[in-house]
Amino acid sequence: MKVTRQNLIDICDQFLTGQIDKIFIQNFAWNAICDDNFTWDEDEIISDTLFEWDNEDINYEINKANIQLWRKKLISEVDDLPIYNNWNSHISKQKEICGKYGSQWKPINKKLKIGISESLDDQPIHGLRHPKENGTTGWFIWSGDFIERDDFFKPICAEHLLQKRPEIIKYLGLDVGYRFLIDDNGYEDIWFDDKLKEK
Repeated sequence: MKVTRQNLIDICDQFLTGQIDKIFIQNFAWNAICDDNFTWDEDEIISDTLFEWDNEDINYEINKANIQLWRKKLISEVDDLPIYNNWNSHISKQKEICGKYGSQWKPINKKLKIGISESLDDQPIHGLRHPKENGTTGWFIWSGDFIERDDFFKPICAEHLLQKRPEIIKYLGLDVGYRFLIDDNGYEDIWFDDKLKEK
């Protein structure tokens, strides 16, 4: 069998519609790599995709978010997988943002909690950083209008933002007391609010 990009795109589509599971994808990749009956042109994107699918322990997890990104890469050659999976790929942008707005770079532990609103789909997106306490980063992030409610913020590990809204990660190196306001049209406002430093 000659493996083409279209074959791999079809596999992505079948996974996204629930026709196949990740075991099928892993088995397909393993067979394509190991079985002499499988061939493909010298296409680095096909090779990379197959080797990434073959071992998610050392590559990216096979899930809907990542399969959509592999599909995009196969079609457009744009590789957004590191942005949605690799926290360290955002470090240089964090430092750049801090330098631009006069903040010390104060990175957070990605395993600690942030508070986010139930949805981050509305506009604009707000973020503010209090002092950290009890295993939290001090960051609270929400979209749309703030509602004064005890359960407005849900705790999640900071690294889970990678697959929800990776464009937010570059702001999470800002020091305690900073706020940001962004939207999907490129608007960005960052300022210091001294009241946030009070516990």
